[in-house]
Amino acid sequence: MLNAYDVMTHTLATCAPDANLAHVTAIMRDRDIGDVLVVEDGKLLGIVTDRDLALQALTGRDDPLQTPVRKFMSSQVVTGEATWSMEQVAKVMAKHQIRRLPIVQDGQLVGIVSLGDLAQQEVQKDVVAKSLQAISTPINPSDSGRSGHGTTVIGFALAALAATMMAWLTWNHSGQALRKKQLKKNELDSGAQTS
Repeated sequence: MLNAYDVMTHTLATCAPDANLAHVTAIMRDRDIGDVLVVEDGKLLGIVTDRDLALQALTGRDDPLQTPVRKFMSSQVVTGEATWSMEQVAKVMAKHQIRRLPIVQDGQLVGIVSLGDLAQQEVQKDVVAKSLQAISTPINPSDSGRSGHGTTVIGFALAALAATMMAWLTWNHSGQALRKKQLKKNELDSGAQTS
């Protein structure tokens, strides 16, 4: 029977708590992932997800190049153990409504199990389905009457916002220079038309 160690990702995306938001966003982009673990001296301090960035960090007035990730990371991180069964991992993820479970051994971060890792295990389809349903169920009882359509629209809007912010954050100096050149050309064209 498989356990968390067998399916977890061993090569982790990590950063220090003082890393800026732009750096963390670049890690997510470059590794095509949705989370970065915040560690210091091998100890897990927190986690920041693409959702944290889209909903909190990038929608405010904080400068992504100056703001440390510690401001937006979740510091109350639920963790698991490498020896846990897939069923136990799925139950903990469902109970806490999380899609990623960092794995800690002897106080040190050793891996992470995502909902996707669970889904790849053919024998656990029923466990994954129950876990996904629990994770997707709103915590607030007043939300239970809401249609799933609104949640889908919000999901697409968040994805679009995240993509826009990623493009903005990765805009390099040559892109800025091109934009300045275009603005200068427009100013010259405007000046020529008014003369």
